[in-house]
Amino acid sequence: MLETDLNENCYNRRTPRSQPRFKLWHSVGLMLTYWCSSRCACCYVYCGPDADVQSEPMSTELAISCWRSILRLAGTRGKVHITGGEPFKHYARIKDILHRAGELALSGLEKVETNAYWCMDELTARERLTELDRLGLTLLQISTDIYHQEYIPIERVQLCYRIACEILGHDRVRLRWHEFYENPVLLKDLEPDIREELLRDELTKRPERMVGRAGDCLARLARADDEIPAIKLISYQDLTDFSCTAILGAGHVHIDAAGRVFSGTCAGIILCTVDSTDDNNLFEQWKRFDPERHPIWSVLLHEGPAGLARIASEYGFEPETQYAGKCHLCFEVRKYLYNKGLFLEWLGPALCYGSKAES
Repeated sequence: MLETDLNENCYNRRTPRSQPRFKLWHSVGLMLTYWCSSRCACCYVYCGPDADVQSEPMSTELAISCWRSILRLAGTRGKVHITGGEPFKHYARIKDILHRAGELALSGLEKVETNAYWCMDELTARERLTELDRLGLTLLQISTDIYHQEYIPIERVQLCYRIACEILGHDRVRLRWHEFYENPVLLKDLEPDIREELLRDELTKRPERMVGRAGDCLARLARADDEIPAIKLISYQDLTDFSCTAILGAGHVHIDAAGRVFSGTCAGIILCTVDSTDDNNLFEQWKRFDPERHPIWSVLLHEGPAGLARIASEYGFEPETQYAGKCHLCFEVRKYLYNKGLFLEWLGPALCYGSKAES
């Protein structure tokens, strides 16, 4: 199975080879839901216990259609992972997807992600992990960090990891992050000033993209006098020289239950929408996608977030004097535009911009 030639994309055909080209989508994250047991400060959207409570998870049909399509697009390089939110909220759907993929002999399963909130007893953990092993699970990735453990007892992560290693083997279990697992830092019940310093310390080790809830909760920890880029405030004027040609190179996309496709680097910017009726959905959408014709991407490519701010200023947006990086500025501008009801075909859904109401 061969991957698609870059020149099959309409933008690449007219772009000189000396210029950045629109890379092939070779990896897809199937976001079963925006629901999550946690409200992590690092979340690049606004997942939580009240997100999507009345919405159906991604259908098995859409998941399989996207899976088949990424293999058509990227060939043997095509990869799929199952994520959320917290996908284990819909454990039966995970099983359905893996069962169907097995029937169709689909390759490319990279991993299934979880925060282990559901591992409240050994029997449940053992039953589920044994089932997933039988259904072809290649790797289980368990989230464990300063943010998740504010909501999920570390004992559940420890139980999940122990049973997973026993059933799947150590080489099929991954902790994010193992260093934290070995020396957990628990924020619950700590004084606000201590919490803030611990979070700042975490950001120096593992920077986060300041979008979504992270744009609200973590960006405020940045300081103008800090020398560490991950937690340093940058003046708006210094951000006006940034363009975002790097978005052309993001070969990873996420797809939510409504079929909205996002670049792996930029949650909340809708590239296109797919459905379950065509197993060539991603293949055809990638070929037709023209960054220059997308009203958000086209501005980012040439002018960066400051270009979006210029457009938003026509609708009343006034930039702050400082931001925690160009992604933070971009997110704040997009959130303003979204809340003004502008560019809704390309910005959304609501849960990417801090609103509970589904768009």
